[in-house]
Amino acid sequence: MDILFHHSYNLDLLNLLNIVGVDSPYKTLYPQVYSEFGQPLSLDSREILQQVSAALGSTLISPPIAFVLSIIPQFDKAPLLDLMLDQEGFLAALEQNEPRLLPQKDQLFLFFQVLAPVIQELELLGFREYWLSEYLPMVEERVDQMDDSLFRLNFMEGITRFFMQENLPEEIHVFMGALNAHHGVRLTRHNSILDISFSGQKILDFSLHEVIQSAVANLGIPDLLQPLVEDSFIQLAYDKSKSVVSFENIENYIHENIVEACKVFLLYKHGFMPDPYRYLQSHQQGAFILAVIVLDFLEWNPGSADSLSTAMKSWMDQKPVGNLMTLYQQALQRAGKEIGDS
Repeated sequence: MDILFHHSYNLDLLNLLNIVGVDSPYKTLYPQVYSEFGQPLSLDSREILQQVSAALGSTLISPPIAFVLSIIPQFDKAPLLDLMLDQEGFLAALEQNEPRLLPQKDQLFLFFQVLAPVIQELELLGFREYWLSEYLPMVEERVDQMDDSLFRLNFMEGITRFFMQENLPEEIHVFMGALNAHHGVRLTRHNSILDISFSGQKILDFSLHEVIQSAVANLGIPDLLQPLVEDSFIQLAYDKSKSVVSFENIENYIHENIVEACKVFLLYKHGFMPDPYRYLQSHQQGAFILAVIVLDFLEWNPGSADSLSTAMKSWMDQKPVGNLMTLYQQALQRAGKEIGDS
């Protein structure tokens, strides 16, 4: 698997819609951008943005629009207005890439049509030239930094070995946004838009979550760990997690704990996360207790930790059910932590 980092004028042009609206809370994050493009925006465009925000129930207009746009081939490179007004091309892309959205095709295309005049006005105000001079150099620098760190720390080699290539997509694409308002946005096919201000840890955590979810399932780990459902310690941890994280059932809770353990272990092992136990104790108010136990096993059993499948089979062979409270305390002790630390 490869992680490919990119920049995209189109996606930052969509992000601009979040900033220039009349009631936008994001204009304070980008005061110069608002001064250049929000203040001179016409009343008609302001009204369109208000109507779209009301329809979406959010002043964050770009995430759902970018998600739908990403269904279209070359969405990040072709002229944005051409993409948004090509109904035939949009329908063909839906049929091929996201047929589940076909019942909403008319409503989705209507959003494109409604927003097109605002996009056109922002381009006439000179946003392309502004972005090329003010933001493209910063985005390119961040892309280079991420490419360099993945290569230098052998991250892709480690993740491919851990999950095995057949359980991973051939590549995922991460678009670094200069105007992403400190948000991460999921696109189709495991792709995402992330803010250039994010740390390497946060970029990889966000962009790999769905990929790791799928890999864990493909490896049959949920079935292997099914006996944990009967463990009283895990049942208590699941019950306590409900006030913080919405898991549909205890099986889903266990699955997500393994996903978190895998992410944290790989980020720690390859130098992106300095203190994984501190992270897990503070993340979501410490809801991922099983992840702490699994992380401890992966760290202290390096012979098993090259492959998730091998590691989990080895761990289950040690019959952890009924002993998880002790294993949790042992993990914290070896990490120099105490229950309740954050």
